Parts: sequence; structure tokens; C-alpha cells
Amino acid sequence: MMRLVKPGRSAVWTKERIDALTSAEVRQLRANAERLSEADIVALCDEILKARPRGTSAKTVKAKRAAA
Repeated sequence: MMRLVKPGRSAVWTKERIDALTSAEVRQLRANAERLSEADIVALCDEILKARPRGTSAKTVKAKRAAA
């Protein structure tokens, strides 16, 4: 039996959908997309991660709590 539709990814990743993920999930999605040669998804993940603030270190969190 011949398949008319190639087996593909069931998920359609939009910028809005990726942006709703946590940073850890976006990094994992990016890794998976890179492994599967999905350059468009990798680019979207990079764009979203670049726009997000960097995480705070434990030292910064402790200092903020001590000041409060």
C-alpha cells in the first residue's frame, strides 16, 4: 500500500505556542528540532529564548530575600 501523505510531525509550532512554554521546554524543543533538521523551529526557539530575561542565580535570590 502506498502512502499519499508522508509521515510528519503532528504538532504545528507557532511563535505563540512556543512562547507559552517554559524556557526549559523551549530549550528541549529547540534540541529536538535541531536533531530533526527543522531549521524554522530552531530559529523561532532562538528568537524566543533571546527575548526572555536570563535566570537569576541562587545568590541573587538570597540577596533579594534578605533585603525584603
